[in-house]
Formats: sequence, C-alpha cells, structure tokens
Amino acid sequence: MKSLSPLAGKTILIIGEAGFLSDEAKAALIAHQALLAGPLVISGAMECLSEALMFDAAIIDVTIPDEAMLWMNEWLETRRIPFIFAHDQRSETPPGGFILSGRPSDMDAIIAALFGRDPSYYH
Repeated sequence: MKSLSPLAGKTILIIGEAGFLSDEAKAALIAHQALLAGPLVISGAMECLSEALMFDAAIIDVTIPDEAMLWMNEWLETRRIPFIFAHDQRSETPPGGFILSGRPSDMDAIIAALFGRDPSYYH
C-alpha cells in the first residue's frame, strides 16, 4: 500500500547545529516516512551542497549567518529544491515563521510549505 504522506521516501536535508533537530521533530519526520540527512553544520552543508549531495528538500536553521543564508537561498532556488528556514521550539526567535518541532501543527505547516499544492513557491 502506498503511503499518503507527501514526505514518504523523500530525503530532507537538515542544516543547523546538532541541537536544531530535536528528538521529537526527528521522530515526527520519520513517522511521516521521510529520510533524513544531517543535521549538518553550516560549513559542512555548504561543502556537501557543492559536492551535489542528493536530497529532495531542506530545512535550514534561521539563525545561520546572513551570508550563508543568501548563498544557500540562491543555490537551492537555482536547482528548484524546496526549502524553508525554521527555528527550533526552544529558540528565542521572534514569533512567526516555521517551528521545527514534533507538534502536528508545526509538522503540517512544514510539509505544506515544502510539498504543498504550489510547487513554484520556494521559501
């Protein structure tokens, strides 16, 4: 039987420090049958992206340096790979944006943003 999850069999690259992907968020992504790559720290991620690491979408820590954020944004958009910038649930980031947590509402928002109806929209 084919899974109904839009994440089923998709590889999601996680870019952020080790604590960015909580155990609860990891479990939620795996429960949606996603394959995970990372988390990779920013310097390692930029190197892996240059070496053509294969993945279907990316979730990037919003606290990465601006220069790295701009580089990744351009790199991913050029290749039409969906991505979002998010913060973890413990972060003191201002309200708004995506929250990488295990909560169903947060996970639903991330899934919709990455693999929703409008594939021309990249974050």
